[in-house]
Amino acid sequence: MEDTIVAPATPPALSAIALIRMSGPKSLEIISSLLRKSFKGEPQRLYYRKLYFGEELLDDVVLSYWKSPRSYTGEDMIEISCHGNPYIVERILEACLKKGARLASPGEFTKRAFLNGKMDLTQAEAIIDLIHAGGMLALKSAQALQSGGLSKELLRIRAELIDILAEVEAYIDFPEEDIQPEVGDQLIGRLLAMENKLSTLLSSAPLSRVLREGVTIVLAGSPNVGKSSLFNALLKENRAIVSPHPGTTRDTIEAECRIGSFLVKIIDTAGQRVADDQIEAEGIRRAQEAVKRGDLILHLVSAPDDPSTDPYVLPQLQAQQKVIAIASKADLGIHPANKDKHALSIVTGMGLEELEEKIKKILESFFPMDFSYGVNPRQQAALAKMAEALNKAILGIKNSLPPELISSELHECLERVGEIVGLVSSEDILDKIFQKFCIGK
Repeated sequence: MEDTIVAPATPPALSAIALIRMSGPKSLEIISSLLRKSFKGEPQRLYYRKLYFGEELLDDVVLSYWKSPRSYTGEDMIEISCHGNPYIVERILEACLKKGARLASPGEFTKRAFLNGKMDLTQAEAIIDLIHAGGMLALKSAQALQSGGLSKELLRIRAELIDILAEVEAYIDFPEEDIQPEVGDQLIGRLLAMENKLSTLLSSAPLSRVLREGVTIVLAGSPNVGKSSLFNALLKENRAIVSPHPGTTRDTIEAECRIGSFLVKIIDTAGQRVADDQIEAEGIRRAQEAVKRGDLILHLVSAPDDPSTDPYVLPQLQAQQKVIAIASKADLGIHPANKDKHALSIVTGMGLEELEEKIKKILESFFPMDFSYGVNPRQQAALAKMAEALNKAILGIKNSLPPELISSELHECLERVGEIVGLVSSEDILDKIFQKFCIGK
């Protein structure tokens, strides 16, 4: 962290302005060497300046200086707002590098912020969720994590664990005394309350995955029932080929869009029938796999036809999977047996808005009213190990095991809390976390 790092903080594209960040002990010295006018460098003020490299004018820029420790990284920082021409950005970066900075690696600014105590590890991880949030709920979840929602909860648990651990280890110093039944019952009650909190956090992991990756909506049904037409209508663009001839879609087609405040991944699938060739057979197999992993299945049938003649049957679904039965091509008439299905016509637009509203309500139903944030896979793995150790400690007290064994499990819990919030962390773990960030963050 003795190096001074520099990197663009905005994407390499033509734009009105671009932002370059520099952090480290030589930040002020390097930027001053690119100026012809004296730079006082008063913190948290903006300066309009011209940057030069030798005799070459680099650009007219706006500089802001953030003095350690009151900066994003906790170090001296300079932010350079220049014109958004990638070539200008490249030239300014090159000048900073020649003056002694080095190019930052992905996530290195945030990594330095963590190492300098500006945030804990859960808050640092929340930043990448904040950048990639695909909807309002995902954004609010990331903001709750960034403001310390998870770490505050875990640090409360940690304080409780330390208190319980001190009580258990007092018995280690007096081996002639066993944990009294009434004391044991009290400890078990406190640990069970902690176990309930962990269970709530663990239950948020699948919801967190849905927020990060999007809800998967799969269109399923026989050939030529309007799946590709609905696919295009939901995307509001012509992505899939639409044809009156059955079997046009030979493979799954995926695309992302936003429905309401949710990011969704829509999958159009091959119509289910007896395949004419190996390629179509493979497309049908992939369609079946897509249905099995979908969060919401839109099952289409032809509205004017008797559904008993439709060869497609939905496979056995899991309890959490939702289904909307759709009677497509409803402008051609609706068979009496299809009256209970959602009537839809892409040709006339009948039922399309209502279908989107149904989808929104189902997406909202995936999340409880009190949902605020969810844990990511790394945090989930640590919480699961913590819950296992907590359960062993509870059983140890119930079975009157030696306090040393109970203490060992409680220490395991403390280590897992430290792993999640970053009180204890290996360089390998940090590298894996921060390499997911973009350069300049």
